Amino acid sequence: MSPQEQTTRDRIRRFETDVLVHLDDLYRAALRLTGNAAEAEDLTQDTCLRAFERLDQLRSPGAARVWAFTILRSIFLRRIERQPRTTGVDIIDSSLLEAREVLHDTYEALRPIQETPFGEVREALRRLPLPYREPLVLAHVGGFSYKEISEILAIPLGTVMSRLFRARRLLRSELREPAWRTRSTP
Repeated sequence: MSPQEQTTRDRIRRFETDVLVHLDDLYRAALRLTGNAAEAEDLTQDTCLRAFERLDQLRSPGAARVWAFTILRSIFLRRIERQPRTTGVDIIDSSLLEAREVLHDTYEALRPIQETPFGEVREALRRLPLPYREPLVLAHVGGFSYKEISEILAIPLGTVMSRLFRARRLLRSELREPAWRTRSTP
């Protein structure tokens, strides 16, 4: 075996052990961000391709998960920038949304989400503005810590906490009043 073949095999092995072990998590996050299985598959595939191409930039195996999610997010945002802009929920500032009730007990605050069928939660999540959807997906689907989310999104830790708080509140509000109930009929 030539040195070049050995180097290629080592690179593939490193990619498999460091990055591909997170494939399911990457796909789940892509699905929550895109809301579409085909787009999520494409996003995940492009993420893996870019990660393999830039594997030499990975500092350590312990950083692989955050690194891969950062790549996924970068590709996702680039795709969104290319899409034509439309008016809708995604551009409404959360400060314009009326907060329902603020529940102090964590269990009580999350109960509407826990008692809601998964499909309804997925649709409500899809309707959240991207700045709030991203940290929520990373925290609850990806299982990332606030610090890791801060690194992936390249925002301060305080902003992560604030956006997660608002995202949970918006999600609860979406689940209390589904979009079909809030739309006016012509």
